[in-house]
Amino acid sequence: MRIVTRADFDGVVCAVILFEAEDIKIPVRWMEPSEIQKGLADIRKGDILANLPYNRNCSMWFDHHYSNQTDQAFDGAFEIAPSAAGVVYKYYKHKLDKNFDELIRETDRIDSADLGMDEVMFPEKYPYVLLSMTINGNQREDEPY
Repeated sequence: MRIVTRADFDGVVCAVILFEAEDIKIPVRWMEPSEIQKGLADIRKGDILANLPYNRNCSMWFDHHYSNQTDQAFDGAFEIAPSAAGVVYKYYKHKLDKNFDELIRETDRIDSADLGMDEVMFPEKYPYVLLSMTINGNQREDEPY
């Protein structure tokens, strides 16, 4: 089983929740939505896709983007929501030993850009906002993140 998600804060939080809920031993595979949309992605049976467009080869899928809706049947969850991490958390909350309410609340705010001017101008004063700025999926050195 492998987590395949986008290398942004929402994707990282999706991976955290999925690692806590499922028995996953291998590293996350970071991917951009365009790789799936262009058919360049190696999506396999057993993969859990999160915060990415649907691919029929995956075993589970979680997303929240209006443009990624599908009419195909799938295991997982989709809803229009502030973050994909919130969708994953809602699906697995009953199975988790830890409480991630604060992390999800902040992920929802950050991914939906529900930030105040002070948070935008001075992100160093807001730990979650600052943390969300620490990954850039376009750089290979972020792969082990």
